[in-house]
Amino acid sequence: MENNVPLRRMAAWLAILALPLAFANVGLALAAINFDLAGFGNMAYGVELVAAHPLGVELTRWSMIADMLGFYLMLIPVALVLRNWLKEHNRLWVNLVTLFGLGYLFFGAMGAAMLSAVLPNQLYAYAQSAAATAETHKAIFLAFTDAIYNGVWGTLDPILGGVWWVGLGIFLRRERRALGWVTLVLGAFMLLRDVKIGPLEMVGLAAYFVLAPIWAAWLGVDLLRQPAKE
Repeated sequence: MENNVPLRRMAAWLAILALPLAFANVGLALAAINFDLAGFGNMAYGVELVAAHPLGVELTRWSMIADMLGFYLMLIPVALVLRNWLKEHNRLWVNLVTLFGLGYLFFGAMGAAMLSAVLPNQLYAYAQSAAATAETHKAIFLAFTDAIYNGVWGTLDPILGGVWWVGLGIFLRRERRALGWVTLVLGAFMLLRDVKIGPLEMVGLAAYFVLAPIWAAWLGVDLLRQPAKE
């Protein structure tokens, strides 16, 4: 690893702090729908649950902000540190998978940022409007969630993130065997999300929600324990 201690330490702490934010995203989203899991599988029903919750709009907003930070933006420095660390194994391949990783992080963050702005406004308008107008706001809400959840997070991000983690895992195994294998498994589960077969996609999504924050924190702790030079 290049002797860039300040960057490595900053990346490590951000990766560690990303874990509680990533899990907060899930917790806030569950709280917004009163922990009724049917609201995740049926977005139209989810709108009604959130609109009926007195804090549903704010919980949704902060859930998206936690998502943007915990799953995406706070991992950008660690992606750069990993690139510097592993490029000696195969510069071209590591640069390529890092490009995929940065795409995953930027597009994912952009999706969360868009939803943090659009969804609360539409939820508030839905709750305050007459029946006919409320249905229009509900349709806008569902259109945006479909575009981001199924388009960006459900199709594009699994490819970008999956290639990144699998590519990193191949070389990371040589440096940190256990962490490398976990990275490969995470990448495989991420790619599984693009297999649009209900149970397989849900397994990939559930594994991603659990493993991605743990992987980030594990990597952060490992980076803090590295000597100044390698």
